[in-house]
Amino acid sequence: MKIVLLLVSLVLSNVALAWDGITPGTISRIDVAAGDSQGFRVYLDGSPTLCGNSATWGYLNENDSNYQTFVGTLLSAKVTQSNVTIYANLQSNSYCKIEYVVLN
Repeated sequence: MKIVLLLVSLVLSNVALAWDGITPGTISRIDVAAGDSQGFRVYLDGSPTLCGNSATWGYLNENDSNYQTFVGTLLSAKVTQSNVTIYANLQSNSYCKIEYVVLN
């Protein structure tokens, strides 16, 4: 029974971590707009696509969980020209929502 529960939890955890795009790079540009209108936008050097469509930027909204930490991390990466990896998911509005960030 324990083995079955372990296998089920492993399968479910992989589903929960499915990303439409995992893109490493350095931040070339940041745009700021109204808080809930793709308010914080991030572009990477070389303009790679971020989530499986043609979008070359990812966004966060002001009401997103952990917004302040995401913004602080991404601004720090921009200023220091540090490498980041952006994990993004395609939204129904056809834009890429930043869901996870690694500062390399």
